[in-house]
Amino acid sequence: MKTTRRLLAATLGLLASAQPSVVPAEEPDTTAATNETPSAEELAKLKQNPVSGLRQIVLQALVNPNTPGSGDTEASYSLQPVFPFSLSEDWKVITYSIVPVIELPGVNGKGDTVGLGDTLINLYVSPKKQEGAFVWGIGPAILVPTRTNPALGSDRWGLGPSGILFYAEGAWSAGVVLQNIWSLGGSGVNRIDEFAAQYIFNYNLPDGWFLYSNATITADWQADQVDRWTVPIGGGLGRIFKIGKQPVSLSAQAFYNVVTPSNGPHLTVNVQFSFLFP
Repeated sequence: MKTTRRLLAATLGLLASAQPSVVPAEEPDTTAATNETPSAEELAKLKQNPVSGLRQIVLQALVNPNTPGSGDTEASYSLQPVFPFSLSEDWKVITYSIVPVIELPGVNGKGDTVGLGDTLINLYVSPKKQEGAFVWGIGPAILVPTRTNPALGSDRWGLGPSGILFYAEGAWSAGVVLQNIWSLGGSGVNRIDEFAAQYIFNYNLPDGWFLYSNATITADWQADQVDRWTVPIGGGLGRIFKIGKQPVSLSAQAFYNVVTPSNGPHLTVNVQFSFLFP
């Protein structure tokens, strides 16, 4: 049960993985209207700003080596489409979806469990024009019971609030994403009450390179106090570049969990490859 809850917390913590940064203003579509291709530095800022509206298809690998209990590697491989939609002249909604495939190592001689986990959908309503260095978005988080094995998620729908606050100044930027999801009914492992606080720090370098730290602190309110929190600290490096004419982003970071459940992982490695559509 603790392992399943930890996987649910990790899923809730994987917010569409747009490592936020500068650029709070206009829709990315304005560049297409002038037939201008954004520079690598401009794309980095759009990619990092969680409410910029940059369209993305993100492929992510989240790996926990040497998992307690088995000593093997636990992993989540996810597809994360990010797409904006216009609501009116003044408002837009940005959709972040996470569809994970989870690999759970076996214990006591049992084989690994591999399959689809629950799907997380975030909908952020945000003004199209935001003044100043702060940008924000708010909306619902929806957990869809798409698991293919009881060990990989809940069999109940989940729902809760989620909000983004983001600040950018020069090459630096920082932000936070807060979220809590409750299951709509259920009991035992299928009952969910999970909190997630994603912290975001970025520093942009020349030629599309950037340093960043983007991880999620989670809490399972149903677990005992000793097994409730996961607190990762770390960071990594990334770059925006092109494959042919297609802008892409490649980044990697590593974290040590300074607080973790009794059977939780201590080290986490996160690798992302994103297709960008300005």
